[in-house]
Amino acid sequence: MNAIKAISVFACLAIFSVSLSSVVLAEDLISVETEYGGKLRFLLLKPDNPVAAVVLFAGGNGYLGLTDSGELRGQKGSFLIKNREILADQGFMVAAIDAPSGVKDLRRTYRMSEKHGQDIAAVVQELKKKANVPVWLIGHSRGTYSAANGAIRLRELVDGLILTSTVTKAREKYASYKTHPNGVMSMELGSIKAPVLIVANKTDSCGSTPASNAKKLVKAFTGTPTAAVKIFAGENEPKQDNCKWKAQHQFYGFQENAVSFIAEFIKANAK
Repeated sequence: MNAIKAISVFACLAIFSVSLSSVVLAEDLISVETEYGGKLRFLLLKPDNPVAAVVLFAGGNGYLGLTDSGELRGQKGSFLIKNREILADQGFMVAAIDAPSGVKDLRRTYRMSEKHGQDIAAVVQELKKKANVPVWLIGHSRGTYSAANGAIRLRELVDGLILTSTVTKAREKYASYKTHPNGVMSMELGSIKAPVLIVANKTDSCGSTPASNAKKLVKAFTGTPTAAVKIFAGENEPKQDNCKWKAQHQFYGFQENAVSFIAEFIKANAK
């Protein structure tokens, strides 16, 4: 690895449009077909002259439950999905990806599979048709499996990777434990050539995503010229513990700051 930056901080296409209150943009519902014949939908925010595109992977079951009118039925409070308009305001084309048709729980084994890699490829290829800009993958919590999988499998199609509240501690009760006991850290991260940012929160109390592993995680990206880690101090008091919407796992109380930091990192490293 040429540079590792450690930063610790203490203190079928568009059919329907949905108006958003925080940005002067229409949000389109996009449908794509995968190489294996599956179908999936994603919400798209596309500003004029985007500087880059980002694909967002929610944690938990990853199921947005998008309706035919583009309404979200799931993951409304999750970190990335809730704050997608902020990324659009920063000049990014933003895709919030749903689970494939017929799937209501993106399990860890599926998120790391070749089939899911084809899901991600279909979305990335569609975005590249819409704008000739770099495409970055951003995952939160269990969504970090998806984002890392996409960066590993799609190679040159992916221009950067952001992992937030990364799963680095698998539980024995899950099927993925036997092959990936250290969660995302057990994946082939050394094969990723694109810039990487790890974002964590010091007071994250979700058992699978300890911030203490963030600096160890960033060292696993041996093939990228730039791998950075940002650890927030969690200065705001959470209203919930563990992995819930209003917990420090979700950067509760300073989500806009976290998203703005991500946006600046992408702009500084986009090519």
